[in-house]
Amino acid sequence: MPSLTVFLDASVILAGMASPQGGSGFLLQAAKQKKITLIATPLIINEVNRHLAKLKLQSKQLKTLLNRQVIRLIKDPEEIVISRCRRLTADPDDAHVLAGAIVANVNFLLSLDKKHILTKRVKKHLFPIRVLSPKQFWQSLKSF
Repeated sequence: MPSLTVFLDASVILAGMASPQGGSGFLLQAAKQKKITLIATPLIINEVNRHLAKLKLQSKQLKTLLNRQVIRLIKDPEEIVISRCRRLTADPDDAHVLAGAIVANVNFLLSLDKKHILTKRVKKHLFPIRVLSPKQFWQSLKSF
């Protein structure tokens, strides 16, 4: 099993599906090759499903990623953990993302949401989980 575990926000999954040659797409490819473990929750997947049509993506693409365990699902975080995370982000609807990363005990939480997730406050409170964009994630691996 790969040693790097990465929790994905819906934005990263959608970007990876829409643009296989971008940083998010490279994450999906690395997981297919078992180089990293990508993790999400049913709440994240529901969010992805709600936005597929906007990007002209097919639900079967997402089903394939899940069936092949390119993205591994863990159970949704309990409400008590989500409620504790609501104070960390300006958008309380994003609390489940932070809670999912905490419960999954991952190395990284990746998002494209600069306004609500990629903030100093979230990064400070989730430490030692590193909260990055996919681009920052790939750049950080160069320093290993």
